[in-house]
Amino acid sequence: MKSILRSNFVLLFLLLFLVFFQYIINIRTFFVSDPLIKMIQVMSLWENKWSTEGIIYPAISIDPDFLLSPFNDGFIFKNNDRLIGNYPIAFTFLYSLIGFIPFTFLPYFNVLFLFLFILLLYKNNIQVKSIVIIVLGSVIFPLLLDFSENGFFLVLGSYGYVFLWKAFQKEKTSDWILGNLLLGLSLWFRLEGILFFASIHITILFLELKNKSFQIKNLFRIERYIVFTLLLILFLSWNQYSYSHPLGPRYLATYSNTGKSIFTQLPIFLSMIFTYPRENGFSVGFFLISPILLFSLLYSFKNKFKEVNISFHSMVTCIFFFIVGMTSPNDGITLTGRYFLLSLTPLAFILNEKLIELEQKKITYYILLFWNVLATIIVLAIFYFTSKELRKVQADVKKIESPLVVTTNEFISGAFGLKLIESKVVCIRNQNLVNYFFENSKTNSVREFSVLTVAKSTKYIENEHDIYQEILKVANQFDFQCENAEIIGKIMSNRCKLK
Repeated sequence: MKSILRSNFVLLFLLLFLVFFQYIINIRTFFVSDPLIKMIQVMSLWENKWSTEGIIYPAISIDPDFLLSPFNDGFIFKNNDRLIGNYPIAFTFLYSLIGFIPFTFLPYFNVLFLFLFILLLYKNNIQVKSIVIIVLGSVIFPLLLDFSENGFFLVLGSYGYVFLWKAFQKEKTSDWILGNLLLGLSLWFRLEGILFFASIHITILFLELKNKSFQIKNLFRIERYIVFTLLLILFLSWNQYSYSHPLGPRYLATYSNTGKSIFTQLPIFLSMIFTYPRENGFSVGFFLISPILLFSLLYSFKNKFKEVNISFHSMVTCIFFFIVGMTSPNDGITLTGRYFLLSLTPLAFILNEKLIELEQKKITYYILLFWNVLATIIVLAIFYFTSKELRKVQADVKKIESPLVVTTNEFISGAFGLKLIESKVVCIRNQNLVNYFFENSKTNSVREFSVLTVAKSTKYIENEHDIYQEILKVANQFDFQCENAEIIGKIMSNRCKLK
């Protein structure tokens, strides 16, 4: 009885810690980069009363070609005569339905997805120690901190996986159907759902051949594929109709123009799975954060396919790693290895089986645990200090009162946060676009604007200061008079008015 209470307390702690840390980093204002665009998509749907999924962009008259996006470059783009975000409509639509709740509270809903994921593992006899390692010692926790589709994707993909695993064991029709249904729904949130489904069925085919239980008729059994296939066809058809491409806006934004070969894809794969050098240092990949999962996976190969369950989980994991790693457009950038999120479900089963074996090698086990704890602390510290810096910049931009704001980098423009849906803010990243801005400003009779850039000049932002000076120079040519620069915190601001 005491052990059950202790286990429940530990699992409750995981849920409360997620909410607590969200509160610590002030998640209600932590809208920058990806989370900002996702929330703007949700708010636009709500404000437009679902008549269009086009993004509300107050500065569209000044920037009709959308070349001065205040958001991450390329994450919002023109498609079929409208501005759209690259994140899934299923995710943004579901959250827009509860727009009567203050939008800034929506990230706290992630605790429900964490609860459902923990419940799945617990109900399938994963010991509490393994659950703690999987949740806190992997990409799951940081991915559930901010506003994203990862909660939906994790739950749908994980439950779908478990149903298909059980279907493989027991050949129960309802398990096949439920597994197909949930994985079919997951692909509406992230494209990796298709790859995860493929990994599972390649594994099933291999193990059936290995165990001499394969029958040709299995390839044509309706319950094995039909539900997923129907959802996939619906998904592809919707995307083709809505975005003129079957794989949708995510593909259009991040995949379509990559032009990668196997030689350029290999460094991305290495960066995701472990590490690879970058311009600003080395990436921190999936197994560099969670080395204990790598060791448990390696230990699973010792059985040489004698243990069917372990073989199933191991094969799915390895196939999924390979397919995702060799098809991803990038390494995840902000959190390398995040595209491997669904692999954590089979890895949880592997870790659970191999944990006793790992614990027997005490020195190795404690080193791995220490590494995992240290990696988790570092990742959480990055979130904390990022939020701290973001709040400072947000406080600085709040002091700027101007009908139109021009910035030289997307971090400053992004600091306006959810106010971007009502404020005219543009970002000029290239000197060649300065004249474009002023020509459109003249057409729209702009009489006043403020220019913002980083106050402290460094070698990393030399280009920004060149753009800043070019704006002031061209402003004079268009009869604007700019006041002396004002330093507001880390921002340098100039107010320009028509003479």
